[in-house]
Amino acid sequence: MIAKEAPIKLVNFMVLGAKFKFIAPKTKKEGQNPPLYFQDYVLDVDFTQRPIDDDKFHVFAKIAVNDNDRPLPGYQIVVEGAATFSIQSKSDISEDVLNNLKYFSSINIVIGYLRSAINSLTVSAPFGPYLLPPVDMQDLFKKKGEK
Repeated sequence: MIAKEAPIKLVNFMVLGAKFKFIAPKTKKEGQNPPLYFQDYVLDVDFTQRPIDDDKFHVFAKIAVNDNDRPLPGYQIVVEGAATFSIQSKSDISEDVLNNLKYFSSINIVIGYLRSAINSLTVSAPFGPYLLPPVDMQDLFKKKGEK
């Protein structure tokens, strides 16, 4: 089937910062099943959106994995990124669709790119690539709205 192009356009994406640290297990037995560590990692996701002009806006996002005072063995990761988006043909789009594109779709796109950056950062690491688990975006938007 032929896909219809969305009215939102990704103008550019950039990784603004990346931190990766391998934390070796204290015992050999601890290191026998590395993916078991991944399931216990605390994920911290934050984002913001800022207008540039009537047609363009920036989205900034940060993902921190196992980045606390007492990180678990394995990986400690922080990535930050930003993207510029534009939405053309606003007159043809309802307010609900426009808000969905500006706030939900754009942030999901940036988190997807950061997910890829995390995978690339860890692909050659001792425990193998870290795949960011699916994130409940509805819950994130709800928490962000409460702030």
